Amino acid sequence: MIGNPVNYDKKSKENFPIFPANLDLELKRYLNLVPGKEVLDLGIGQGRNSIPLAKLGFNVTGVDYSTKCLEVCKNTCNKLNLVQSDIRTFDIEKDKYDIILSGYVLHFLHKNDSHQLIKNIKNNIKNNGIVYISVFSLEDPRFIKHSTSSNFEILDNNILHNKIDDTYVSFFSKEEILSLFSDFKTLLISDSYCLEQKRQTPQYAGVIKYIGQKL
Repeated sequence: MIGNPVNYDKKSKENFPIFPANLDLELKRYLNLVPGKEVLDLGIGQGRNSIPLAKLGFNVTGVDYSTKCLEVCKNTCNKLNLVQSDIRTFDIEKDKYDIILSGYVLHFLHKNDSHQLIKNIKNNIKNNGIVYISVFSLEDPRFIKHSTSSNFEILDNNILHNKIDDTYVSFFSKEEILSLFSDFKTLLISDSYCLEQKRQTPQYAGVIKYIGQKL
């Protein structure tokens, strides 16, 4: 592993916003292809997708480093199996999960770690299982913002190192994501630039979303 996990609890020590849990429409569209009911959410956060899935009858295991996020999940939905852990060290049980999610998380890792985690996901998800990930694209405004900050060191392959807390933020291209999942059946790949209005302070974001199926 390279660097520290992002300490969301520390970043949000004084102001911890609560976000609503709404199932992403892209994921909802493909639920009919899911072979079973076991879900793993790596970086569950406040349960954006996992709480709606649990209410739909899925058995959800959610992993997150943030104790505050896990507390929000627990208080919102008592059907979740919650694990406090760095997702890089979480042991994914082989052939257990029908869906594995990692939404808005992998870009907060060095790409060596995110690539290894994707490999673990692919190796351990059930046959015909569905993978859903979303990551920052090269169009995300944070790429330019961090690149010009003295707090960040620019590395190869669009990786930025935060020298203050020894964390990383990585930015991806659509072609890169497709290459990482070249042995999966691509169900959806999108590359969007939009205003995220659900945040307390709306901001623009460049996001790549991928849904694929293991065959």
